[in-house]
Amino acid sequence: MSVASETTAKPGAGHGPARRWTLPRWLREPNPILVKELRSMFRTKRFVRFLYVSTGLVGMLVISLGGGLAASAFTPAQAGRAVYQTFFSAALGLLCLVAPAYAATSLTGEKEAGTYESLILTGIDPARIVWGKFLASFAVFGLVVVALSPLVGLAFLFGGISPGHVVFGFAGLAVVLAPAVALGVAVSARVRSTRVALLAALASFPPASMVGASMLALLGKPAGSAWGLTMEGPFWFAEALATQFFHPDVFLLVVLLPLYLSGMSVWFFLATAIAGVRPAAEDRSTLFKWWTLAALAGLVAMIAGFTGFAGRADAAEVSVALTMASLGPILLFALIFMNEPPLPPREAPSERGSRWRRHLRGLFGPGAVPTVRFAALAIAAAAFGGALSAMAGREALFPGLSEGGRTDIALVSVGLGNVAVGLFALTFGAYVRVVLRSGMAARILTLVLLFVLVALPLLVSLVVDPEGLDRMDESLPWGLLVTPIAHLFVGGAVINDSTSRFHEIAVPLVLYGALALLFWVLLEARVRRVRGVVERQRALQERRGERRAEAAEPDAGGEP
Repeated sequence: MSVASETTAKPGAGHGPARRWTLPRWLREPNPILVKELRSMFRTKRFVRFLYVSTGLVGMLVISLGGGLAASAFTPAQAGRAVYQTFFSAALGLLCLVAPAYAATSLTGEKEAGTYESLILTGIDPARIVWGKFLASFAVFGLVVVALSPLVGLAFLFGGISPGHVVFGFAGLAVVLAPAVALGVAVSARVRSTRVALLAALASFPPASMVGASMLALLGKPAGSAWGLTMEGPFWFAEALATQFFHPDVFLLVVLLPLYLSGMSVWFFLATAIAGVRPAAEDRSTLFKWWTLAALAGLVAMIAGFTGFAGRADAAEVSVALTMASLGPILLFALIFMNEPPLPPREAPSERGSRWRRHLRGLFGPGAVPTVRFAALAIAAAAFGGALSAMAGREALFPGLSEGGRTDIALVSVGLGNVAVGLFALTFGAYVRVVLRSGMAARILTLVLLFVLVALPLLVSLVVDPEGLDRMDESLPWGLLVTPIAHLFVGGAVINDSTSRFHEIAVPLVLYGALALLFWVLLEARVRRVRGVVERQRALQERRGERRAEAAEPDAGGEP
């Protein structure tokens, strides 16, 4: 090779063509499901008629209210704010009522029309199918919001609001619209009937949104007194964002927290929809495991943050109350991960990848036992992470509290109890799922069992000792010690009680810890038995195939 050729040779020429950076596939290629849905929607007259009807109804409501306020004793600024709240409240009600119902027909319509199987057989990844349905429904109702937007201009005629109020009001609609559409898509992926999907969507999201809007309106009064706000109604946060966006309290509570909750809800609903679209033989739990890791980080951060916002006088009680409330996410983790088949899919663990990745997948990958291991670690991280973050937040912001020692004991006892109860619910549900081969039955039986374990001992305690509940600050009735919420009562009482309550902490911990260990051992034994049966059946099929091949060889050799 000459010197000239050496100098003109490209670097890495001996190692194949140079690798060029390219955009991700979802940026290079449009989602085919999104394109199909938007084309089919815009070719029909129903969407245009819906725009006419919805805009007309909201416009009549806003104009009638504006005319009534103009003739009343309200000041122009008060009338403008009332018109603003009316417009966005009406738009919110319309979206919460129609958006989940429309999205709930996205996949059931394919199933009833007989095109769902063809859609699956095209080879499109289930995640792209779900994302295409979600983005199409979100875009449709985004156009509805755009069509309604000129009506808010009536509020500017009165005054009292700024363009920032309007911008943040529409941002609030988008934050609520995303979970509404994602819930509809998740329901549509799980059921086969459009009527059932519509009923499920209308029975879940609109009532929840009404409760959330009412709570948000009630929070407007303390927020107004703390931040000096004058606007009332569910969209009071727009004034806080328009005037104090970079204030630490406003930014954390009104910007980051809603975005986090909305994003986690969308992630969970879409993961549920993707799991519903994927065949049963494929991995369905990995998406939920990634979601759980993000949920754990958010839970720990929220407990530490709200402990700091509580103030020095209430930091101890708030930290314990937040650690008690973490039992809700812990039971949610248990309900999610108890629905796993005994054995992982045949393609898992993958032979590709590094050795540590294959080992990690074998420990915490799909399948009943690896998923239970992952869920157990998540439950322990949620319980102890919440308790430790509450301790750290309290000590960092309010050092030297007189009740700090009792608070730490209460936090540790509540955390240990949460772990024991969470592991019991997880292992019991996973064992029932493996035995009955039904995730729905396992979840229902687990919830029923927890309810019975709470209600029955409570009724027995009331019958045996009616005055025992009045003395819980001094001593917890023995009937309540066997309930899954006994550690919550003990944790709340330890803060204000300097006496030793070791036995009240130990009894529920030992009871539910032992039950969790028992069902975990039963689960491991059941899975080993199933694996043995499957391996014997597979070996038998292989021997049959070999015998057929041996029997066919003489016939093949005797042919001319």
